[in-house]
Amino acid sequence: MTKVATNQDRINQLFDNDPRNDTAIGEALGVSKQTISAWRNGTRSPKQSMLTKIAKMYNTTEEWLLGWDMPPASSLSASEQRFLTAYRNAAPKYQELALELLEEHPAKSTTQSAG
Repeated sequence: MTKVATNQDRINQLFDNDPRNDTAIGEALGVSKQTISAWRNGTRSPKQSMLTKIAKMYNTTEEWLLGWDMPPASSLSASEQRFLTAYRNAAPKYQELALELLEEHPAKSTTQSAG
């Protein structure tokens, strides 16, 4: 395994694909906008405990975040990742409501049964 990217590159990749602004990302992680900015421009790197939190929030691995030559752990689409991030950041009552809504309204099958 070789290093192919910097921690800064990977963090910017995740944050750039997040529909939230840096202030909201910082709030979700429990850090300031200034800390997010320092990570983005490479003047600081997240501590190990924060790498774990970022990896969990974005459904990836700490190794990928550190720039190692490996795919992100997630096989989720961008919209699935957005949903998962929003779900994780929601209050428990809203998590439950989201699950109920999705379970009550599954996609209709496009195939018709022969009969």
